[in-house]
Amino acid sequence: MFAHYILILWLAGGQWISADANREIVAMSIYYGVNPHVALAVARIETGNVPEDRKDSVVSKTGDVGRFQINKKTWCQKHRIGLTGKECEQWLQVRSNNIKLGVSILARLQKKYANTDRSLTSCQCNGHHSGGWISHYNGGVVVQPDTRAERYGVRVGKYARQSRGLQW
Repeated sequence: MFAHYILILWLAGGQWISADANREIVAMSIYYGVNPHVALAVARIETGNVPEDRKDSVVSKTGDVGRFQINKKTWCQKHRIGLTGKECEQWLQVRSNNIKLGVSILARLQKKYANTDRSLTSCQCNGHHSGGWISHYNGGVVVQPDTRAERYGVRVGKYARQSRGLQW
């Protein structure tokens, strides 16, 4: 197992990984212990209709930036990245920064909300929603049944299963 981490770190520093966003997402997912299919599904949903050449620079009306649509107000101010305003937005528009932060957020949520089996349909938040732990990426701390966040979690699960060719 240790040899895999060495290989991933070596590839991550190389141009083979950085040449393709999906490879970079997979490498960061493995590094952070997040299912790569989940991370790819989140990135796909967050910037699904945006042309590939704009996925890293896109900024939503609510201030969500890049491939993982990271909210600059939340992650730059509350979580002390050390950047503010336009500087933060530019930092998040660098693909490698956005992917690394996006996957690390997924890892935090997984650690906080996922049951030990890490299945996408489970959640330790004491909520009664069917979106699983991943719905907290979209909904924050509290996810209620029949909300946008719950539907988001279900959709991520669907895309992750499709990419694996499995039924969960």
